[in-house]
Amino acid sequence: MQALTADASFLAERGSGQIAQVFNRAVNLWLPARQRWLTLLSESCDNAPNSCRLALTHFDDSFQPGQLIQLHPHGIRVADTLNINTVSCRCWQPPKLMLSAERFHQIPWLKWRDTITQQLNTHETLFLGGGDNPFYQAISEQLQCNRKILFKALLNNLNITFAVTQMIGLGIGLTPSSDDYLVGMSAILFIPGHPAAHLRDEFISALASARKNTTSLSATTLEAAFDYRYRENIFAFIASLINEPWQLSEKNIAGIKNIGSSSGCDMLYGMADGCALSRTYGGNYVS
Repeated sequence: MQALTADASFLAERGSGQIAQVFNRAVNLWLPARQRWLTLLSESCDNAPNSCRLALTHFDDSFQPGQLIQLHPHGIRVADTLNINTVSCRCWQPPKLMLSAERFHQIPWLKWRDTITQQLNTHETLFLGGGDNPFYQAISEQLQCNRKILFKALLNNLNITFAVTQMIGLGIGLTPSSDDYLVGMSAILFIPGHPAAHLRDEFISALASARKNTTSLSATTLEAAFDYRYRENIFAFIASLINEPWQLSEKNIAGIKNIGSSSGCDMLYGMADGCALSRTYGGNYVS
């Protein structure tokens, strides 16, 4: 089997582990000795940190949870029955983005916020309600409560680490809703050159103290995000925001929505809040 693309961190990994979860377009690998998560993605997916795209359209019949894996310089051996060749795959390099002070003030931040939220439906993220399920309704209420606390902390520049800590791990799934929200918010606030980028240290401190409150996979995702390593579709959105701030691309938003079952929508909700907060740092409000 041929690998198409992979990021440098994936290609550098060595050691043994096992397949932890198998989904239609993604397979999560766990390396216990390294305490590392890696992901195999189908060819239709965008590139991502610690991931490798394969020349497959879906994975349902190709991999099984519990199968042993071995990473070596030429690829991955799966259960002594399958070899994944990484020798000729292309190394994906995330783009280097920078937001100048002049461009920051030119971006219509609230217009971007409105465009994102218009693309989100109530059933797509727990931040917008839990439907008829009382359990989901309770989670939704708590998510909004903690979100308001975080917003107030960021606006007043007080108790930020505590507010982020209270968000981590809240929600459902392998990557809880609040964690995906924080990934999205950080994608906006931590753009190199953004006036709020200095808050990154507070988010990192919060993750260090609240890591045990979420899944190890989600903690790895947050760690990458706070290090400004995101999926390719998120980088495409940020590049559009910086380079074409007056041309809001619904295509880029749709690409993020397709991440996971609800993760992409939770990320977008956080990105929308990141845009709204950017307005408070002096960003433009031009309709």
